[in-house]
Amino acid sequence: MDVSTREEVAKPLGVIACLTAGFDVLGRNLWLIALPVLFDVFLWLGPRLSVAPLVQRFTALVLAQPTSDAATARQLTQAVQLIELFGDRFNALSLCGTLPLLNVPSLLAQRAPEALSPLGKSYVFLVERVFAVMGWSALLIPVGLVLGFLYLNLLARRIRAARSSEEQASGDAAGRPDVLPGSSSGLRFLRVFLFGAALVTVGAVLVPIWMMLVGTALALAPALGLMAWVTSLGLGGYLVLHLLFVVPGVVLGGHGLLRAIWESIVLIHTQFSSVIGLVVVVVVIYEGLGYVWSLPSADSWSLLVGIVGNACVATGLTAAAFVFYQERVPRAEVRLS
Repeated sequence: MDVSTREEVAKPLGVIACLTAGFDVLGRNLWLIALPVLFDVFLWLGPRLSVAPLVQRFTALVLAQPTSDAATARQLTQAVQLIELFGDRFNALSLCGTLPLLNVPSLLAQRAPEALSPLGKSYVFLVERVFAVMGWSALLIPVGLVLGFLYLNLLARRIRAARSSEEQASGDAAGRPDVLPGSSSGLRFLRVFLFGAALVTVGAVLVPIWMMLVGTALALAPALGLMAWVTSLGLGGYLVLHLLFVVPGVVLGGHGLLRAIWESIVLIHTQFSSVIGLVVVVVVIYEGLGYVWSLPSADSWSLLVGIVGNACVATGLTAAAFVFYQERVPRAEVRLS
């Protein structure tokens, strides 16, 4: 049996095998968790950027509005309390980790702990103007993209190196090189940055319109509004799913942005059940263990265990997604052609 026949017969790794391969890459390159750990430690022990004054002014304005009855007033008061709690805990520096699959994975950016640490109460910078929030966002989101690219690019290099070693060990002289020809790190970063900027821009335009339309529908006809809300979330999730493997296509495959988008769409349509299986397993593992990692209080050094554990799990799962892409995209393109 020749090489081409063996390649046709060989099946891609399953979801569990991809998870195993991803965590194997992590085990041999444990230093890959350094950037996620350092980012979370900075959010934990470093200064904070608080939007509490803005939130308090907003809630005061909401409470000043007349209400029709006592029940509505109680519901409004409860909602305001939740908003104020969010404003007290939210650290605007966590905007560096707001874009899933494009930023450094972070435990604290997602869960907003109290402004406490084993070193005492954190120093807080107050942001009191809306334009200041916009300015900080315009700075911090690109910084997050830069850090995310460094993290993902290093991970992709290790996965390519592992694949190349496996192919050489099996006697395949055409192992994949660690550095992709014709695709420099700067060019790959530009593609990732453009992709992230496009997502942020589309989200900034469409999300407010969606909230306004759904809110209007809920006010006029609650049943119809609820149906519109559920339907739009499902449709939005399905559309976003088609972009799941764009970043691996750029940093691991070394392809242009348009080809990476096309590959991601092809992979979803030809490997839909496997992709859904991977997504479900990754979400269950990450969110389940994320709850465990965040159990220690913010003023306890035991939270460091959660930070390291979250970095290990997130890196292993991201590596598994990259291996999944590496195993299946070539076969998906052949099946579609």
